[in-house]
Order: sequence, then C-alpha cells, then structure tokens
Amino acid sequence: MQNTDPLKPGYNFDAHLVAGLTPIIEGDELDFRIERPNGMKGYIINFTSKGEGSIFSGENEFKVRAGDILLFPPSAAHLYQRSADSASWFHRWVYFRPRAFWNDWLTWPTEVNGVYVTQGLPLSVTQPLEELFIDIEYTAKSDLPYRNDLSINLLEQLLIRCKTVQPDVVTKPIDPRVIEAMNYMTQNLNQDFTLEDVAAHACLSPSRLGHLFRDEMKMTITQWRDDQRISRAKQLLVTTHYSVNHIGRIVGYSDPLYFSRVFKRKAGVSPKLYREQIT
Repeated sequence: MQNTDPLKPGYNFDAHLVAGLTPIIEGDELDFRIERPNGMKGYIINFTSKGEGSIFSGENEFKVRAGDILLFPPSAAHLYQRSADSASWFHRWVYFRPRAFWNDWLTWPTEVNGVYVTQGLPLSVTQPLEELFIDIEYTAKSDLPYRNDLSINLLEQLLIRCKTVQPDVVTKPIDPRVIEAMNYMTQNLNQDFTLEDVAAHACLSPSRLGHLFRDEMKMTITQWRDDQRISRAKQLLVTTHYSVNHIGRIVGYSDPLYFSRVFKRKAGVSPKLYREQIT
C-alpha cells in the first residue's frame, strides 16, 4: 500500500504543492536520514524553525539552524538528518512544481552541492517568512474555496521574499506596485481584464505600469499573464477530467483556438497531447 504520510519514506510527491512541518526529536520515529540521491521531480524549500540539521556529509557537510533556509532544485540530492549535536530539528517545508515565470526567483547566489542556502538573516526577516510557511501549510490542508490558488499565491509571496533578501538583489527589491499587479492578475486569472484594469489596481497609468513591469520582471504583462494561465491549465489537464475547451475558459481564454495556440507556444505541444503525455 502506498504511503500517504509525506513525513515517512515511500510517499509519492505526485502533486503540485505539499507543505508540512517535520518535528524530529532524538530517538523518535522521524529520527532518520533522508536519502534521495537523485533529487525529486519538483522543488523543496526548507526552513529550520528549531534545533539543528546536518546537510550532506564529508567535505560538503554543513549545519542549518533556526532561521536558515534551503532551496532544493529537482536536480539536487536530498541527504540530510538531525545534527548529532542537537536533540531536535524542526523544519518547515513546501514541495512544489514551479510556474514558468518563477525561474528568476529560484536561483540564489550561495549554493552548496546543488542546494541553494540562505543563512544569517535577522529575526525581523525570518519571522514573517516562517509565518508564510505556516499559512501555506494551513491553506493547502484546509477546505477553503480556491485553496489551491490561495496556497500558490502565498508560495509566490514566500519565494519573492526569499529572493529579495539575497545579497545580490537586497538593494533592489521588486517594486510593491508590480507585486500588486501580479496579485491582481493571479486572483482574476479567469477574467478578461485589461491593462487598464491592472494599472488602476496598482495605482499607475497603463504606460507606466507596462514599463515598470518589463524593467522588474524582464517580460511584458501579457507574457506574464499567459505564463500563469498556461501553468494553471497544465495543472488542470493533469488533475481533472475537464474538457480542453472548459479548461481554456477556466483560465481565461474564451476562444478555444486561441487557447490551444497560446498553450502550444508555451508548452511545445497542444493541450490534448500534453494531457496524453503526462497522464
């Protein structure tokens, strides 16, 4: 029988987002070494809330303590455990499959053996980050309407915050008006909103928002919107039995031919073929 507990070996992380807390205490049932030498299909972002963990071994070994953050890309090996110097290691984590436009948020300057590492942040920074981890877990496990969308929205906030505290970008955080524009589009993904609608929400003129968005995100608003819509469509193609046309309407494309054209441009195949290849 397949394990349904993500804290135990053998769990199949065949989902777009899974979040939790792993409370490891010396000698208990979770006190074992995680070994995934080939990595995973998705990313894991990991936050130490208490105690101390040991990552890798030998010359690559390093310790993580309260407030430290790790980001494991799919290609990175997962080799970690409670540090022998600590009686416990409590770490919060989120496993996720990224959306295309997140790429810039998923590289940090400090990297050890393929794992991105952020350490030494003050409590004033790490405390709100931990609250986001908690909110993501609560929302993902809740019965709230649109819980998947809400969880993804919170994860985006977490990834952006983690990116903005990196030393190579700390002097230039993403403009809050751009974040407001992205939040508006994410929350109204299925609506036929205009540039003027987004600009009004961000309290900017359409031309000013367009220039600012390109400067900050290195793409146009339309490109960002389509990336997000197609990422959502991919998720629905894999996780539901809705027709391709219905999924197109759900993510904001009333014209099925236009939806298929945009999807193929972004994914390289048609929605129908994508579903057949993945499922």
